[in-house]
Amino acid sequence: MKPARSVQRPDNRHRRVWLLLLASLSVLAGCSALSLAYMNAPALGVLRIDSALDLPQVQRDQLADAAAEVHAWHRQQPRRELAALLREARRRLAGPIEQSDGEWIVGAAQNHVREVGERLAIAFGTRMTRFSPAEIARIERRLAERGAEFADEIGAGDPARERALRIERIEEAIDDWLGSVSEHQQALVRSSRAVAGFDASLWLQERARRERRLLDALAVVDGGASLKLWFNDWRKGRAAPAAEAMDAQRAEAIAMWVAVLNAADAEQRAHLVGRLSDWIEVFEDD
Repeated sequence: MKPARSVQRPDNRHRRVWLLLLASLSVLAGCSALSLAYMNAPALGVLRIDSALDLPQVQRDQLADAAAEVHAWHRQQPRRELAALLREARRRLAGPIEQSDGEWIVGAAQNHVREVGERLAIAFGTRMTRFSPAEIARIERRLAERGAEFADEIGAGDPARERALRIERIEEAIDDWLGSVSEHQQALVRSSRAVAGFDASLWLQERARRERRLLDALAVVDGGASLKLWFNDWRKGRAAPAAEAMDAQRAEAIAMWVAVLNAADAEQRAHLVGRLSDWIEVFEDD
């Protein structure tokens, strides 16, 4: 087994942007570091969004103001709701789990993220100065560059490399959450449908579709209505076969994690529960 890591290292290759809160908190471990990250979540979130979009200074400042507003809102009741969500996740993950537990945890986390994203969309949209056609074109070029980098990072177009990199990313995530990866867990990953049946082209196509819709939303000034719709309709607009295939891949990924977590030894489970407890303490702290 690999030795446990005392500090979680950022790995932007396989982390999705959770906008303000979860993306910035996921790069650190330890309660004090989490508290510092949470208090600075607006700045951290804006840095990540700007890295993806390369915003003009005017809109970057407006986004920063919107992020500060959303963070002030989240520090009230929403962070307590997130603490309750994490307590329930900790309870479920303390022992053997089923597919339904994994589905609940993923769904609950996504719902909270959507709520934060909706708030940010409106807060930014009501402030947003219209982007010029040249600025939209620059953002489009930036997204294309990021998309090409991402495709290379996951080995798209080279099945053997793609599989190896996917296994590597998954095992790094397991090591992160559990503190180590056993040989049995490695075997579970390699034999899972989440690896053998994964089709990266579907996710690259979805990424491209979402980026086109984002550019359309940024091109209009409507008080954030288009941005809100863009953020919360991520499951809409897909062709039926693609939607069905992506839902199946999501279920397979959850099934793999359920198997890996159920194979965790006492030390790994304690590491996971400790990580969740750190997060809970941050969100419960007054």
